[in-house]
Amino acid sequence: MVERTVKRAAFGFLLGMVVGVFIVVAMGFVNGGALVLPRPLLAACGSEAGALLAQMLLSGAFGAVPMAGVTFYELDSWGMLKQAVVHYATYTPTFLVIGVVVGWLDPTLADFAIMAGFFAVGHTIIWLIMYARYKAEVAKLNELLSESKKAETA
Repeated sequence: MVERTVKRAAFGFLLGMVVGVFIVVAMGFVNGGALVLPRPLLAACGSEAGALLAQMLLSGAFGAVPMAGVTFYELDSWGMLKQAVVHYATYTPTFLVIGVVVGWLDPTLADFAIMAGFFAVGHTIIWLIMYARYKAEVAKLNELLSESKKAETA
């Protein structure tokens, strides 16, 4: 399980870096071609190159945490709700901290509540989809089991 978690985290890190750079580039095109990097990050790093590297690494860290947290869904002794809540409780604070460091968010209760709310809505939608999928799988397995029992008694 640890090996899978590390592989997921590594994949999430790379994915997070790519998405972070893509967002900077996309915003740059919208802004007339100039890279758009958060001012606090530019000030802290002293250059656009340094700020871009810092954003890439921090975006990678944000990608790594939720991907590693997928492991919670493999803990069969936990219910789906507990798995989802622990996963949410792991990556949401991570995003909030990284968001403030990078400059995506102001360190205000309002910004934190808005982002935590967005994540909660998204996570709830994902949980409902997973619940419906698993419920359908269980119904199908129960049907197969019932058919198997009928075949044994016949």
